[in-house]
Amino acid sequence: MTDPRPALWLPYEQMKTAPPPLQAASTQGCRIALEDGRVLVDGIASWWTAVHGYNHPHIAAAVRDQLAAMPHVMLGGLVHAPALRLAERLGAITPGDLRHVFFAESGSVAVEVAMKMALQLWRNRGIAGRERFLAFSGGYHGDTLATMSVCDPEEGMHALFAGSLARQVIAPLPRDGEDRQRFDTMIGAYAHELAGVLVEPLVQGAGGMVFHPPEVLRRVRAAADRHGLPLIADEIFTGFGRTGTMFACEQAGIVPDIMTVSKALTGGTMALSAAIARRWVFEAFWSDDPAHALMHGPTYMGNPLACAAASASLDLFEREPRLEQ
Repeated sequence: MTDPRPALWLPYEQMKTAPPPLQAASTQGCRIALEDGRVLVDGIASWWTAVHGYNHPHIAAAVRDQLAAMPHVMLGGLVHAPALRLAERLGAITPGDLRHVFFAESGSVAVEVAMKMALQLWRNRGIAGRERFLAFSGGYHGDTLATMSVCDPEEGMHALFAGSLARQVIAPLPRDGEDRQRFDTMIGAYAHELAGVLVEPLVQGAGGMVFHPPEVLRRVRAAADRHGLPLIADEIFTGFGRTGTMFACEQAGIVPDIMTVSKALTGGTMALSAAIARRWVFEAFWSDDPAHALMHGPTYMGNPLACAAASASLDLFEREPRLEQ
């Protein structure tokens, strides 16, 4: 008798009752060809990654050339041109003095890295007790254990784990009226416990495409400044043109202290993410004390193939009218 339980465990699915998934055979442009001959128009760009469409020849050529030269080498004690070049290019296009790039392999891990940066910078400065984060109702920052704690613990998809997660401060976005007052009260009450503030700029993507105006982001930035808190902008969904500017923060005219990017970073070709820090954040780790180093190192961080794909994607943003589209 054939075992009905599949070998492949899919995300966000009740595997026993879900209908059989469609089997993709190939992709081109904005279309997905299925094994049964049907062709779908992909309106979600594979979870918002394929910003140039599938199989763009410029990205494919860059990956092919890099594969022939060096598919991977660890960043522990070694560096390579694709990572160095991409870090410089990201620092050049992100707002303000966001210049220091730490690579990872997924959006969730990039947010975890940003959280670790915020937690450790207080320790490196000799300040104890900053162990929590303020995030927002309806927010989504990833599926790993730490990132689940800064998602909405009641209405979000991770409510099942609420009792197992770190207790963060979840506030309403300060739109107007009562929500603005509640936000101001909550950040003031908990500021002495907070390591930082996390926000999805302009739109909460996975939380239901809930938009807020740039003024809300400016209020969050101003409140973080009043209380001396680093602001982490999660641009994993909004980054690389999704809101009409390269990064959503630009529309509010603010510079976060740490920005996370992923999804469209490689043009929808392979896994890569980054946490990008401002100078003052990086300088909290720049020390003669080895204990002040950031102790995080994903095995495939800064993978040369992924970095080559990301640089090729940035080429396309420079050469083609992506933001105008």
